[in-house]
Amino acid sequence: MHKNNARFLQNPEAYLRSTAIECYNIKADALKTAMTKVGESSTSTTVNSILEFDLVPQTGNYVSLVILGAIGAYAATKRKGQPIVAAWMPYLGQISNPDESKIGRINLTTVPAQVKFVFSAGLGGCNFVAQQDGVSKILYHEPTAAAWQGANPNYNGRLLIKAGPAYRDDHNEVGGFGMAMRHGGGWRLLFQLVNGVTVVDVTHFDIP
Repeated sequence: MHKNNARFLQNPEAYLRSTAIECYNIKADALKTAMTKVGESSTSTTVNSILEFDLVPQTGNYVSLVILGAIGAYAATKRKGQPIVAAWMPYLGQISNPDESKIGRINLTTVPAQVKFVFSAGLGGCNFVAQQDGVSKILYHEPTAAAWQGANPNYNGRLLIKAGPAYRDDHNEVGGFGMAMRHGGGWRLLFQLVNGVTVVDVTHFDIP
């Protein structure tokens, strides 16, 4: 909408550097509605559907990344342009102990080759954690671990990378939106660092 999708698709990292993205940080119930609409459970640790997304401008100079529906949903609207097609990695909220079975994840190895992006709800103090489990690369949306007292979930496989938006609390800068995208023959993680709705920096980390 308003060419935001086209700008994002042309150069995702440049778009992240210019525009703060909110993704179901504000209206949590909207995510449950969207998941139900595409036949997925909002409480499942995985989502199998490939979805269409739209970047919707909001008052206050930021955009919301929203799920329109399954493939074909965009064409059924009066929107011009094209949707952003992506997979979804669930975020299930904070848990009281480091329990791997309750953490949202996606198997990057099974994402169809034509799908270039993996989206998830906006980050607060969360991290993305990639594990090599046999032939599969599993990416987790790990909740804020402040209550875990230094413990880590007993993830399956071998740690590849743990990365987040790199807080700088002394500058009132916090993590915003995070995503994964195909890069070269693998995947790259990208994170916005924001001060309010101003993008301060974008960090990226390649999954080995």
